[in-house]
Amino acid sequence: MIAFEFFRYFLILIVPGLIGALAYSITYRLRTEINIYVALILDFLTFLIMLTGLYFCKDVFTVSDLLIEFTCLHFTIIYGLISMWVAIILGVIFGFIRRLFFWIRR
Repeated sequence: MIAFEFFRYFLILIVPGLIGALAYSITYRLRTEINIYVALILDFLTFLIMLTGLYFCKDVFTVSDLLIEFTCLHFTIIYGLISMWVAIILGVIFGFIRRLFFWIRR
């Protein structure tokens, strides 16, 4: 059971960054390739944004409090969906910013 929980936590924390990196790649280069560095950066930013939101909304102060919240399946699904949307929005914003800077440099 511990391996399944680790796999679930791993997916819930990694997949939004991969989807955000795909949105970034489509926005910036119009290709569907995923750069792992962009995915990790977007994962980190998404995790920070989600922790900040949980700090103010649900009084989650530590990572152990977050793990306790993850035991509820409904919370895990909502957290995953919202974090995917946040990562997509971040990916599109950073893609447009990078495209804008490339256009200004030319």
